Amino acid sequence: MTDFELQKVLNAIKYIPSENERDEVTHIILKAASESITLDRLKQLTKREEKADFKENGTNGFIKFKKQEINSMPDYLKKLFTINDKIVTYRYVDGLYQARFRRDGYNIEVASKSFDIMRQKFLDKLLAAEKAKQNAGYPLLSDFIKDWLKVKKQTVKETTYKSYVNLLSRNILPKFGHYHVNEITRKEIQDFLFELTDDGKNRTAQKLKLLLSAIFDVIVEDYGIKTPMAKIVLSHYEVKKGKAFTKAEEKVIIDFCKENPHYAGNSAILTLLYTGMRVGELKTITYDDTFIYCESEKTRKGYAKVIRQIPISPMLRKVLPLIDLAQAKVTNRYTIRDALKRIFPDRHIHELRYSFITRAKECGCNPELVMKWVGHEFDADVKTSRVDRGYTTYSQEYILQEINKIDYEL
Repeated sequence: MTDFELQKVLNAIKYIPSENERDEVTHIILKAASESITLDRLKQLTKREEKADFKENGTNGFIKFKKQEINSMPDYLKKLFTINDKIVTYRYVDGLYQARFRRDGYNIEVASKSFDIMRQKFLDKLLAAEKAKQNAGYPLLSDFIKDWLKVKKQTVKETTYKSYVNLLSRNILPKFGHYHVNEITRKEIQDFLFELTDDGKNRTAQKLKLLLSAIFDVIVEDYGIKTPMAKIVLSHYEVKKGKAFTKAEEKVIIDFCKENPHYAGNSAILTLLYTGMRVGELKTITYDDTFIYCESEKTRKGYAKVIRQIPISPMLRKVLPLIDLAQAKVTNRYTIRDALKRIFPDRHIHELRYSFITRAKECGCNPELVMKWVGHEFDADVKTSRVDRGYTTYSQEYILQEINKIDYEL
């Protein structure tokens, strides 16, 4: 092989972009030329060529993308590069490979001493630029939720608002808060909710599904995107229902309160057991010799307060000496829960409410009156409509006649 022919071979090797490909071609050529050139001569020519390459500025070429790299691009870029896979040019200047791409709203410049690193940097910047372009005009989910909560704070009860904040800050924001609203896919939400159900958090998953559906309903209206909640599914989950205490269990509760008057939760337990109030309504109670009054916890924000009037039953009068209503009013739900757990570790506070409703019906009280006492809008036993009930005003004499039916032996 002559010096001229060898020079041509070295020039060809130089312009192969990939280092791995250069090594492979060099190996093949050297094997073929081993009989026609001495080692010293090869070293001499290679050394001269390396020096020439280092000093040669302004060398131009094209970045050729592999098929798998093109397939990983967004659809718009994929079409652009499959039409001409040599569309991006680079140059070698002062020991740096430099590439630039300025068209269709893109402005990308990268440089590196290594061709492969320069090439990867270009791909990374290209994908980042495409992502920014696609997300332009869409807010982050965290920012949208912040504005959504501002509206909800003005329209829902404080307890409801706090539950929204708690669910979103603990679950949704850490997972999806950094996404733009148009980036979140149905699959990502579905997988996330299934993770919760797999961990036994079925109730949380159900609540989050409802909450996200409400949020994305607004996003769809504001930004005209498809909701990722359209086909979200969850396995059937049946809420664990409580049950009323039996009369024998009721007697156990009363005996415990008699024998342990020092427990702060006792007064609240007995008040709930014989009025059917919700725990959150205790703090609003007032009372006289005939009635206990409370503000309904289900009053919606912006609506007039609903004050319920619960007549004192014969059963409540029997345990009134054990009750300090002023103390019951200020006892928090955790103290009440702990007091009940001392008596029945596996029961919960709301079952006290079930018990009052059950006893009232067992004793034959008018079901419509029972609804009014406990603040229910629906009861399967009550056949009249809400309109009919709204037009009905029962006399105090009749109300007291009905409440006096709640009298039985324990």
